[in-house]
Amino acid sequence: MYILVNEDIKISKGKLAGQVGHAVMSYIYHKAIKPLQNDKQIETLDAYMVEQKKIILKCPQWRLEDLEREGAYSAIRDKGYTQLEPNTLTCVNYGIMTPSALPEWIKELKLYN
Repeated sequence: MYILVNEDIKISKGKLAGQVGHAVMSYIYHKAIKPLQNDKQIETLDAYMVEQKKIILKCPQWRLEDLEREGAYSAIRDKGYTQLEPNTLTCVNYGIMTPSALPEWIKELKLYN
């Protein structure tokens, strides 16, 4: 599972952990639970559950906005209750896939640490 976080905002590690948690749950809900009639999605989730690997990458906001506009990814916007302005785009869950299936631009992103 590849989660791309907005490198253009200032966010604490605790807040970011919560946003990544939202991205994981949003993906699971929209891609696996909601379309239960799709056996392929369940197979993908079953395979993911063996390792539950999550790769957290820094990504520029403009790229996250492009992904959000495409509508195929779980984009997370903060409610603005604590550190961030309301509606701040914090991360996008790109999904579960093999590294060979990733576009080259994602392979060039840096790990979040």
